[in-house]
Amino acid sequence: MGLPEKIYLCTVGLYVFFFLLFLRYFLWENYARKNYWRKRRPITLFELKKLAREKKKKLPMFSILVPAREEAEVIGQTIEHLSKLNYPPNLLEIIIITDEKELQKGASVTTQQVVEAKIQEFKKRKNVPSLKHVIVPYDFDGYYGGTLTGKEVPSTKGRALNYGLSFIDNNSDICGFYDAESHPELDVLLYIAYRWLISDKRNLVWQGPVFQVRNFFFLSPITKIASLYQALAHEWYLPVLMRQLPFVGGTNLFIESKLLREIGGFDYNALTEDLEIGVRAFLERDVWPEYFPYVSTEQTPQTYKAFFRQRLRWASGHIQVVDKFKNAFTYDPYKKNRIIKTLLLKGEIEWVLYQLAVLIPPTVFFLSLKGWIKPVAIPVYINYLLKSFLFIYVGFTYYIYFRYLRYMKDRGLLRKLLAILELLALPFAGFLLPLPYSYALILRALNRQPRTWCKTPRTREVPDIRFTMYK
Repeated sequence: MGLPEKIYLCTVGLYVFFFLLFLRYFLWENYARKNYWRKRRPITLFELKKLAREKKKKLPMFSILVPAREEAEVIGQTIEHLSKLNYPPNLLEIIIITDEKELQKGASVTTQQVVEAKIQEFKKRKNVPSLKHVIVPYDFDGYYGGTLTGKEVPSTKGRALNYGLSFIDNNSDICGFYDAESHPELDVLLYIAYRWLISDKRNLVWQGPVFQVRNFFFLSPITKIASLYQALAHEWYLPVLMRQLPFVGGTNLFIESKLLREIGGFDYNALTEDLEIGVRAFLERDVWPEYFPYVSTEQTPQTYKAFFRQRLRWASGHIQVVDKFKNAFTYDPYKKNRIIKTLLLKGEIEWVLYQLAVLIPPTVFFLSLKGWIKPVAIPVYINYLLKSFLFIYVGFTYYIYFRYLRYMKDRGLLRKLLAILELLALPFAGFLLPLPYSYALILRALNRQPRTWCKTPRTREVPDIRFTMYK
């Protein structure tokens, strides 16, 4: 057997290997459903109060923090949604954190104006939570409990959150974190309060799934496919990942207030302040986050360019976290090395693996044209199996489209039919989606990785009719 025949057999083996990796989705689904989604049940306020009396505890008070810079188009709906969360309004405060630098841009409508209008509206309504608005000064140094420097400091999400933490109620037990376009399930606080009441542990962290599909019908074909697989990963894979890594995602996230004080808030320099605080909480306080099965819907960047920038920041932030803790010598070596190995496996190693996977088809095509690959006789059933892989991948993509359809903001039958056609771009998307992560590795090798935080643009949404009925 010559080299061309050996290359062909290696190619067949790789196709089968990557298909077996794809089949892991169903193992993850079984684990997530068995351990989380099947165990989800309705929790009432009456049940919570009874449990609190039995445990001789009080119902926890929540502080929901939402960083919102240049978010005038979405922040009003988010405030309205958060105000409808099923929880006693006297035990809930919503803190919107805006940036003073936005006021300097001279926009016709600013996030600050929308928030202040909502505050005035809330004053006229009954049974609504406290709504606070804090503006991060342009010269805030970024540290938790920090100071004003007198000179401009770059804006980051971690910096905004650290400033906002100084304004939470003194009685706050749990801080929740959501993005400016987040719409969590309305019973989420009841569930977190329940988990807090039955736990005897200190310093608790909870992370829930985020389905970035609400603006699905506004997206480009590539980002449509990305949004579907991101939602699937949060529903099926995230519970498995969180067994291996203290991963938190920065939104649909809850952290005990005292833990935030003990570890000094967020790292304002981190590109992924969420992953960093999850790792640091484990290393400093032995805290491991708990997955909870309550969804928050959000948006995916509308264009591939915006998607690329967002994922490049995520990947660069992941690498930044690895470098930070690898060079830290104040933590337990065993715990630190365990986390770094897992970060590398779930980051750089898997990114390279997936990028190589999508390079196989064009490589095979090129080698075939050059005559450097020659098919050999293999069993007929293997030939049929190999040909079926593409149909299985495409069929699975349509399955998850219909699975998450109910979380998408409706845009009519025509848009839905068009989306079905656009999902046929799956092979092309399979090549493009890993590129930001591969590019991050290249930039890191050249020591040119991004060092500044960049804001993700939002899709303008029409107000949801479900919330207008309450006004």
